[in-house]
Amino acid sequence: MLRFVAVFFAVTLTFAGEVRYDCIHFVEEGLSKDPLLAEARFGAREKKEKLDALTSEVILPTFYISTMVGPAPGLKESVDNWGDSVDVYDFTKMGPFWGVEGKFIQPLNFGQYRSGKMALEADLKQKSLGIEQEIHKKDVELQTYYYNYLLAKEMRRLAGDAQKQVDRAYEQLEEALDDDDPNVSQMDLLNLKAKMYSVKEGVTEAELGMKRVQLAIRFSLGLPEEDVFVAEDSSLTARPEPLLTLDEVRNNTVKFHPELKQLAAGLTARKLQMDLAEAKLAPEFFIMGKFEYVKSWAGNRKVMLKNAFAEDAVNKLSGYLGIGLRYRLNFWKDWSAFRLARTEYHGLQMKEDYAAVGLMAKAEEQYYQVVAAKEKMDALKESLRASEAILKGAAMQYDLDKSKTGDLVSAYTQNVSLQKDYYFAVCKYNVEFAQLVSKMGMSLKEFHQEYMGK
Repeated sequence: MLRFVAVFFAVTLTFAGEVRYDCIHFVEEGLSKDPLLAEARFGAREKKEKLDALTSEVILPTFYISTMVGPAPGLKESVDNWGDSVDVYDFTKMGPFWGVEGKFIQPLNFGQYRSGKMALEADLKQKSLGIEQEIHKKDVELQTYYYNYLLAKEMRRLAGDAQKQVDRAYEQLEEALDDDDPNVSQMDLLNLKAKMYSVKEGVTEAELGMKRVQLAIRFSLGLPEEDVFVAEDSSLTARPEPLLTLDEVRNNTVKFHPELKQLAAGLTARKLQMDLAEAKLAPEFFIMGKFEYVKSWAGNRKVMLKNAFAEDAVNKLSGYLGIGLRYRLNFWKDWSAFRLARTEYHGLQMKEDYAAVGLMAKAEEQYYQVVAAKEKMDALKESLRASEAILKGAAMQYDLDKSKTGDLVSAYTQNVSLQKDYYFAVCKYNVEFAQLVSKMGMSLKEFHQEYMGK
């Protein structure tokens, strides 16, 4: 029982720092941790808040009420130079006063508001679609990291196996020389030593590749120093997603590409900005009202105490309500803004004519690269099968005749080289496929939802 607990504790310690993901979850985690995408999303949030601010100004953008209290002088009767009785300030009889003032302005140019709101909404949509394009680029980058990790893992395994096989052959040659086997010479041993350099070089490069890709993955996932990424896939294989037809690639590009959607949103925004600039050429109507009331309780205000709305030098009751008209006299400024918006709109219209064709051409070019990468991968797979058969034959001949060391080493070197080329071809195909999905304007998650039901 104690032994079982010790083994369980050791296994727990061994795997506590491992972070495991398959390709799609690795991509999702990387997208959620990327600081540049977080910054871009924050920029979209700022535009959303601007839209909310505009909406909140629709009803009474100017509306305030202020109030105050303080001391006020009293009043006393006096006779002026013409013999008339008048009220003058009496600072010996101070008393409190209270005042309130309110003002509101309600614009009536709802057409300008509607155009401005729709323009901000289109601008927000543009920003969101721009973020989507950045997500697709990061999507490809993360998939490249994932498959490069699997490639480095295969290279490390391949280099380790080659090292073991060469060491084993070296030991067998040394034993044969010690036994004075006439079929083995010192030259065979020297030839094998010469081959060991390339094997050791492969081991070193495989270890370096693994360290480099682990650093990139650690940064992308924001892993602490003690954690190590481990792929759920045990080996590097061709990705399982179906290869679409060329017509499907073209149709998906037109249907999904965010750049086309962004262009459409940009056209809408520029059109609305042009309408807004045109609307600003006209006068603006508004309703404005104001209210002011001051009441004092200082001495000698008997009448004032009875009548809450009686007025004198301190007490006041006033206000107004009316429809106003404002017209900007610097007409040339608004006219320039209108001409600028109109020029930008026509420029985007010209871009719309060729944007879809250009994006489809890029997707089609990438499709041809994916097809070529797949053909190369399949051809190398066939060659690898033939190489494995040659290696088995050379191994059988070596068992019968130790002088066939050169043939065995040559066959093994060829097999290792083909394995290396095959895994590089698989990695290239997987990355080129990721590029194709991005060129169609889709993320890996969207592609899986569309074609794999995930």
